[in-house]
Amino acid sequence: MKSKRKQIEYGAAAVAVWFFGLVLLLFAVCKFCLLGTFNRQKAEGAECTTLYTTEDFSAVNHRRIEFLSGKNTLKGYVWESGESDRLVVISHGFGELSNYYYSVMEYFVNEGYSVLTYDNTGTGESDGLGTKGLSQSAIDLDNALKFIETDAQLKSKSVYLFGHSWGGHAVTSVLNTNTKIKAVASVAGYNSNSGAMLEWMQRRLNMGGFAYTLWPFTAFWAMVDAGENYYMTGVDGINTSGVPVLVVQGGNDDTVLNDSIYAHRDEITNQSVEYYFVENGTHTSLVISDNEKAEKYREQINTEYTELSKLYNGKIPAEAESRFIASIDKRLYNSVNTDTMKEVCAFFEKA
Repeated sequence: MKSKRKQIEYGAAAVAVWFFGLVLLLFAVCKFCLLGTFNRQKAEGAECTTLYTTEDFSAVNHRRIEFLSGKNTLKGYVWESGESDRLVVISHGFGELSNYYYSVMEYFVNEGYSVLTYDNTGTGESDGLGTKGLSQSAIDLDNALKFIETDAQLKSKSVYLFGHSWGGHAVTSVLNTNTKIKAVASVAGYNSNSGAMLEWMQRRLNMGGFAYTLWPFTAFWAMVDAGENYYMTGVDGINTSGVPVLVVQGGNDDTVLNDSIYAHRDEITNQSVEYYFVENGTHTSLVISDNEKAEKYREQINTEYTELSKLYNGKIPAEAESRFIASIDKRLYNSVNTDTMKEVCAFFEKA
């Protein structure tokens, strides 16, 4: 009898150890996957030659800025439009750099706004070993707004926010703690860290229902990294602040859809919110023009760069790369979606 009881106890202990080991393994695997996903972001391949640089806008008055976000120094630029008393802060998308949105910056400057652009933590010119997580864009934006409050040339300006994807979440989530904002445009923004992570696992990683098994483990690490910011949603920020917000969403968005702020519109009670829905809009075409001429040109340039890289076994000589860069029509390649920008500027004007 005692022997049988011991067998049961040993068996139960073995199951407990196995279960505990499995849990630890899942925690470790999820942490490893997150580190791989939220690694350092920089321009690669053809992007290094096709994206705008500050040199492409030498005619626009601009100055370099730096500010802290946690222990990391974030770097960016303030672009001036005469003596404008209006400032647009652009929060970029995940996997992109701030200069991906220089065409947006240029549009705002031409409309009479000053603009602040910067690279988020672990991105481009800014410090950081990685981008940390889905809430980091809001944390960085909050620190950008604190910088504005201390900058002699910026603190008196009315502040507007423009964000896309990762940045689309940031510009709404940050309203939970920053209400002195004139107006906001959230383009393809997601509502919450948890919802966006689950959607990413289900749709982008094709996990389907298995995503629900791993989600608690990824959520744990996300909470560790983001702290209280993990719980701040875009909808809560919109509702509690009362700030005018334009929510822009595309019907063919394959990155942010189920947890998009637009998908949560029935939860929004802020009467100053408007929606701009583009039936055929994709995640990127809401910002960068998807007209046929621009799309074909991008495909052409990307193909030519790939062929050039193959010609030199992946090590293109500086002189050859310089000639290639000089041949690119960057204005066509980076052409902005003017329909979206017209909607945004019209909304900002009446806010």
